[in-house]
Amino acid sequence: MKLARVSAILLILAVGLSLTGCNAGEDWTGDEYAEESHTDEDYGEAEDEDESGEADGTTDVSIVGGNGDLARQHLEALTEIGPRWSGSEEEMEAGQYILEALDEMGYGVERQPFTATSDDGDTITSANIIAVKDGLLPEVIVVGAHYDSSDEGLGSDDNGSGVAVLLEVAELVAGETTPYTIYFIAFGAEEAGLLGSNAFVDALGDSELSGIILYVNLDSICAGDVTYIYSGSDTGALDWEVDWAVSNGYDLEPIPNADLTTDGEDTADYAAFEDAGIPWVYFEATNWDLGDQDGYTQVDPQYGDNGAIIHTKFDDLYYFDEVFPGRVEHRLDLYVSVLYALLTEYE
Repeated sequence: MKLARVSAILLILAVGLSLTGCNAGEDWTGDEYAEESHTDEDYGEAEDEDESGEADGTTDVSIVGGNGDLARQHLEALTEIGPRWSGSEEEMEAGQYILEALDEMGYGVERQPFTATSDDGDTITSANIIAVKDGLLPEVIVVGAHYDSSDEGLGSDDNGSGVAVLLEVAELVAGETTPYTIYFIAFGAEEAGLLGSNAFVDALGDSELSGIILYVNLDSICAGDVTYIYSGSDTGALDWEVDWAVSNGYDLEPIPNADLTTDGEDTADYAAFEDAGIPWVYFEATNWDLGDQDGYTQVDPQYGDNGAIIHTKFDDLYYFDEVFPGRVEHRLDLYVSVLYALLTEYE
C-alpha cells in the first residue's frame, strides 16, 4: 500500500462515519460490541475526552507532547489491511507498506527474507524490513516491532501500534544527528514463534552482536490501561527513560528485571537479543494488577474478552476509539516521545 493512500483512506472513513451516524462515545462492553457488524468504513476519529481527562473512568488520557499524529495514520493503514498472520499475503502487504514508508523517508531499506518452522510445525516464509540510521558512534541501538498479527482480530494493538510508533520515530530522526547508529526493524512472523527476530540475530556475526548496546521492543502499546517499560537485569536504559518521562509529564511504569515468559516459553522479540547477551527494554500497555496478574488482562474485564484485547476480535482500532476515547492518541504520543528522547539524548 502506498503512503499516498493514507489521506484517501482517512477521507473515505470520515465520509463513512458521517453517513452511518456512528455515536463515538457509547460505553460499549465486550458483549455489546460482539453483536455489532463492523467494516473498515466504520473507523472514525476518537471523541474528545471530558474535562477531567478520564476515559470511561479508567485512566488519564490527556496528551502531553502532541506527538503521535503520523503514528495514528500508519496505525489506521495497517488496521485497514486486516489480520496479518505470519507468512500470509496480508503480512506481505503490510511489509511492503512499511518498506515504502521507510523508503519515502529517505532510508535505504533492506528486505531480509527467511524461512523457518513455526511453533505448530508449519513452514513459514516471511521477511524482516530493516532501515539503518547512521549515528556519530558505530555502536547500535536496535528498535524492533513485529508487523504480523494473530488471525483473530485486526491487529491494531498487537502489533500495528508498535510498528506505527517505530515509523513515526524513524521519520522524526531521519534528518537529525543521533549519538548512536539506529537499526529500525519490522520483524516478520513473531506470532508463529518469534521467527523474524531469531532470524535477524542468528544472521549476525560476533563483532556485529558485540556492537549492539541496546534493543528496544515495541509491542501492544495503544490499548492497555497502564503504560509500562520492562527491562532485563541491565536497567540503565529503563532508569534513564523513566527519569525522562517523569521530568516531561509522562507516566511510565517500570518493571525492571522482568520475567515475561509463559510456562517457561519466551513471549516476545526481546528474547533473541537477551539470549545473545544484549540489554533490552520493552514498551507495552496492559494492566498487571488485573486477572491472573500476568499482563494478559489489559483492561477492565467488562471490556474486550474478559479484559483481553490481543489475540481476540476486540483488537480493533474502532473498538478502542469507542470504549476508550482518547486513549490511542495518548499512548502514541507517550511512546513516540520517550523513544525519540532515548534515540536522540541517551548516551
